[in-house]
Amino acid sequence: MLSSFFKTSKPIHYIITFLMVGIMVGYFVIDHPFLGWKFIWISFLAIVSIAIFQFITLKNELTHNNSFSLWIYSCLLVIGLVYFSDMQIFIAYNCLLLALRRLLSMRTTIGLVRKIFDASLWVSIATLFHSWSALFFIIIFLSIVIYSFKNFNYWAVPFIAINCVSILAFTVDQYIGTNIFLRIFKKFDLSFYYVNFEMDVLFAVSSIVSCVGLVISLAFLFGFPKIPISARSRFSVLGFSGICGFLFFIMNGSALLLVPLLSIFTARIVQESQNKIVKEFLLWIPFITMIVLFILRF
Repeated sequence: MLSSFFKTSKPIHYIITFLMVGIMVGYFVIDHPFLGWKFIWISFLAIVSIAIFQFITLKNELTHNNSFSLWIYSCLLVIGLVYFSDMQIFIAYNCLLLALRRLLSMRTTIGLVRKIFDASLWVSIATLFHSWSALFFIIIFLSIVIYSFKNFNYWAVPFIAINCVSILAFTVDQYIGTNIFLRIFKKFDLSFYYVNFEMDVLFAVSSIVSCVGLVISLAFLFGFPKIPISARSRFSVLGFSGICGFLFFIMNGSALLLVPLLSIFTARIVQESQNKIVKEFLLWIPFITMIVLFILRF
């Protein structure tokens, strides 16, 4: 049923997923003891996140012209917001999504300087919200290696973007007194999340997603499933982003950054599978898991 409904890309699919995520995340925000109505913007940001992800997926031909990834991502995003992270991580996550969009667009080799600068700018902004977002500078430099290793001018572009954000942040800090740089360095905690964990639903779900995400990342890097040679560079960037997402989980326990990778990989399996039962199973599991975990959360 779901495989037949989402096998194409139609406006109704966006309406359904937007409403589902908006309502469920909105309810979570309003019912949360430390959030409430003034944080209702989080549900709108979640909808924007879905739109960015689907744009990345279709624009870079990571899946065929269907809504499988849209559906899976929407379900996993609800789980992610309810269990994985705080709101600062979610804001940083959306900035990293925008950075990933620019990095994947480097495959056209047009305007590489602007794309590297934009990606570096978004990662720098994400770092202001959550320090360990700086891990994704690794992906930027790896992308330069993948797309244009010999042009040494490109290697200086990320540092220019970092300086731009630093100067702006410093200026704001002087006027408002946010002590933003002090907070950034304090959050580089090397104590590791798993050292003092408590065995609960949050840890179990995060651990499963992070481990599966790591396996998928390695699969993308080694060209599995069958990926055309022309698309290897894009999936290499995705693979490296998954490894950084796994390191992000190790540092602070949030597996949210692995959700896009898991969604794309599952959608590719669904679209390539000839078994109807497998297709339905892979599309229903995220939805059922979302409903069960959402109920357990409350």
